[in-house]
Amino acid sequence: MKRYPVFLSWLVVAALVDWLVTRTLARSAIFMPKSPLVILVYQGFGLLGQLAATVSGLLVLAFLGWIAWRGLRMGGEFVLPFAIASLVALSLIFLVFPPSGWVAVSYHLILMAVIVIVGWRAFSWADSISKKTASLLVALTLLVSELYQMIPALYEALQLPGPSIFTQIFFNAGELLVLLSSIALWWAHGRPAAWRVWLAASLPALAFIAIRLANPAMTGIIAIWSTGLTLYLPWPIYALGLWLAAVTVLASLKRRDPAGWAILMLAAGGYAPQLSTHAFLGIVALWLLLPIEEEEAALVHTRQAYQVSEGR
Repeated sequence: MKRYPVFLSWLVVAALVDWLVTRTLARSAIFMPKSPLVILVYQGFGLLGQLAATVSGLLVLAFLGWIAWRGLRMGGEFVLPFAIASLVALSLIFLVFPPSGWVAVSYHLILMAVIVIVGWRAFSWADSISKKTASLLVALTLLVSELYQMIPALYEALQLPGPSIFTQIFFNAGELLVLLSSIALWWAHGRPAAWRVWLAASLPALAFIAIRLANPAMTGIIAIWSTGLTLYLPWPIYALGLWLAAVTVLASLKRRDPAGWAILMLAAGGYAPQLSTHAFLGIVALWLLLPIEEEEAALVHTRQAYQVSEGR
């Protein structure tokens, strides 16, 4: 059985276009003069972004369904497929009925449960300390991001006055974890990169540095809109994290290491995503960090154990 569905590359492309066009370029148009040509280009970006967002949303739901089906067929497991099915169903319901109260709290709890399950597998099945650390930090980042969003929903459900002081603590901690994750992923997957990769990967970091030095306020606004990061830490740390992330992506894709796809999915989803589609990209990214041999062996072993117990 193939490890990845055939539409994985389409999902990555659609998610990246949604991120770079809808949440970055299109929003940056407010800083540009509104000539007829700019308006026309902006409208074109809007249509392209809407198409990419729609395709990305459909494909990420299909990918989650594929993960659930794979677990059921190969391993006979039920907890993760049921949790994923619940997330998909709730996200579709939220298209008609906005989440509120205990329904919203339940959604975040299920999402965190899925992160814990997939994150634990990625951590426990990794074949090196560096990969275990990277998987753990990515999972912690996603968990803290969800805690940041669940606390206001919990306060609303309990009808407590807010906001809670913990929301800002979790948000800042999660942003720090984003940077630590980029370093850990580089250490686990990007260190063997050649000097040409380091040189090519420096371009996004140099662009960020130039824009940050030219207009710090505008850079901060675009960063929040595009990635969800507030840049509250010293800006050179973000430049280093961006450089290391780009090195890891290029080096991983060259070796056909799925960690490169995972980083792109995490970037496209953004930090503390407000939409379920973007949150699901984080789950898919974490799942891509699972080692293929260990995952398949564990699923087969689980299915065999289940069959033996049923035979008894």
